Amino acid sequence: MLENIKGLFPILKWAKEYNKDFLRFDIIAGITVGAITIPEVIAYSSLAGLPPEAGLYAALAALFVYFIFGTSNQLSVGPTSALSILVGSTIGTLSIANPSNFWAIASFVGLLVGVFSIIAWVLHMEFIVRLISKTVLTGFSAGAAIYIAITQISKLMGIDGATGGVFSRIFYMAGHINEINIITLGIGIISIVYLLLSEKYLSKLPNALFIVAIPIILFSVMDLSWLGVSLVGNIPSGLPMIEFPELPGGDLTLILNLALFCFILSYVEGMGATKTLALKEDNDNNSVDNNKELFALGISNIFSGLLQGFPVGGSLSRSAINEESGVKSPLSNLFSGLIVVIVLLFFTQFFSNLPATVLAAIIIVAVTKLFNLKELKRYYRISKKEFIYAIVTLTGVVFLGILQGIFIGVIISVLGILYNIYSPKIVELGRVKGTRLYKNIKFHEPEKTSPNILILRIEGAQLFINSENINLEILKRIKEKNEKENANISVLVLDMGNTDYLDMAGAENLEVLQDILAKKGVELRLAHINSPVRDILWKMGLNKKLNMYKGIYPTIDDIVYNWQKKYYDGANKEDKKE
Repeated sequence: MLENIKGLFPILKWAKEYNKDFLRFDIIAGITVGAITIPEVIAYSSLAGLPPEAGLYAALAALFVYFIFGTSNQLSVGPTSALSILVGSTIGTLSIANPSNFWAIASFVGLLVGVFSIIAWVLHMEFIVRLISKTVLTGFSAGAAIYIAITQISKLMGIDGATGGVFSRIFYMAGHINEINIITLGIGIISIVYLLLSEKYLSKLPNALFIVAIPIILFSVMDLSWLGVSLVGNIPSGLPMIEFPELPGGDLTLILNLALFCFILSYVEGMGATKTLALKEDNDNNSVDNNKELFALGISNIFSGLLQGFPVGGSLSRSAINEESGVKSPLSNLFSGLIVVIVLLFFTQFFSNLPATVLAAIIIVAVTKLFNLKELKRYYRISKKEFIYAIVTLTGVVFLGILQGIFIGVIISVLGILYNIYSPKIVELGRVKGTRLYKNIKFHEPEKTSPNILILRIEGAQLFINSENINLEILKRIKEKNEKENANISVLVLDMGNTDYLDMAGAENLEVLQDILAKKGVELRLAHINSPVRDILWKMGLNKKLNMYKGIYPTIDDIVYNWQKKYYDGANKEDKKE
């Protein structure tokens, strides 16, 4: 029991084994990420439709909690652009009279995300990370990048009042083009150019902090109010108090759906970040425990909700900077969290003079990384089906909204999985010349064998959902073989090596196939049967009917050799009689 409790606190393990030589690297990485986190989370607060301190509170909670409960050395947890726009665009559709209620709902959603994560941890549901395929996530990210960038263009130009979806914002900006503030636009464009260039040539520096600091200093020491540039405004100093967010009225179903999709997205983003960074290391990311990450994510979101934050997840961009800064352990999160504490206690007034257009520039540059055109081109070149999945998801996000877009993405992922299960690939095998191996005849020219034998391999499980289709496809293959090659198939060999699971319906349909083939004068033989499949066939009493015997595990070559021997021996006996 005590060991199980200790297992919930990864810090107890890595702190015990901590190498003091790593401290310098963790401090540098923590301070660097903390410096970048401040302007980013303030920007993401505006993306979520919340005051700037909400992002700071969320980051504060996430960084300290992940320091204690996280299992990844590189992952930096906090507000992300995708989660922020998902929260802001969805809650924005609700009729809310008091702006403080908007904030309370966002915090309540964070609390719910934490609850969903804890439930998933208890049920060992780490497989959720596979619920959204990489193809769909690429499409969603690209669509989110377009959606987010368009929401920020009005702020970049100094046009007030743009709300709603992508097209309503575009039409509004087109109708108010005369309201562009040239100074605001100029500051925004300079910020974008600097961030893009510095990202290329000065990538290890906290460039977002630099581009934030310069206009803050100018607007702090000089009276530039006459320029008409919108500023962030007052940010209260001090640490947040723990308080339970008020239960929202209104559409509770929408709020629950929002929390569910925030949970899925935050976990997928976090695990995606750890996998991406793991490719750069030699340890294959063995230290990351996917199930414990659910627990860490859950506690992070619960505390974010209690500290008046909003949903948080793993940030790939900040995690990458963490890794590039030489991070060695989750200790870096402690130092990043301390930077947030220092800002909240002593420097909030400093950030209140930050032009809103600079935040828009930071967001636009940040989301350009979400639009992976190279990957979309690769999908188009390799698999048109995967490309369509990505484009449909992208279109859903842009035309219907973030929440609807991610819903479409999940549906497409699930339907794609079901389709692959429903129509498993069935390949014809032949013996590779000069060997006793049987491979796909599309890729290996087979030796000529008896035209009476057909060897097929089913690529996947045989279940209630697909077993009838498998039978129909097999019968179709036999018919085509007989007609096109003038064959007379008398033996069908099924390679079961890639069938890792067989349910009762699948087993019963194997029996049906056996009966159909028997009427056609075709013998059915099973090769390379693995233990789970063999067990269910025996338990259902189909072993004799399917020519299965204890202690005998035939390969394809065994079946082919024995059948040919039997066939030729029988033919020789007929010749002798004559």
